[in-house]
Amino acid sequence: MRIPTLLVIEDARDQAMLVGVAARRAHPGLDVRIANDGLEGVAYFGRIPPFESRDSYPTPDLVILDLYMPELDGFEVLEWLQERLNPIPFPVVVLTSSMKPDDRDRALALGATRVVKKPTDLD
Repeated sequence: MRIPTLLVIEDARDQAMLVGVAARRAHPGLDVRIANDGLEGVAYFGRIPPFESRDSYPTPDLVILDLYMPELDGFEVLEWLQERLNPIPFPVVVLTSSMKPDDRDRALALGATRVVKKPTDLD
């Protein structure tokens, strides 16, 4: 049986680590992978080196995606997924500090499953 995989795409390393800790706390044994920005996330999805091996880098069962990142933001990651993997084969939850209605609506229109405000603490 394959271990479920969570891919966190977040440029703030401390926030990515907190998401991983919280996810493992809720689901012990979960395989948590971290992409440090949108470019790395797209490389992971596209099997671009060093992410070409699906044994080492399995297709995620869930993606948690930050919206505002340098170079390639969460909107652009969602666009990339829609263009290449439509329909997107896994849920994408946007975790963002922005709760602007336009950001929420745009993320959902681009295929996000849900948009959630970043919590202020681990609990």
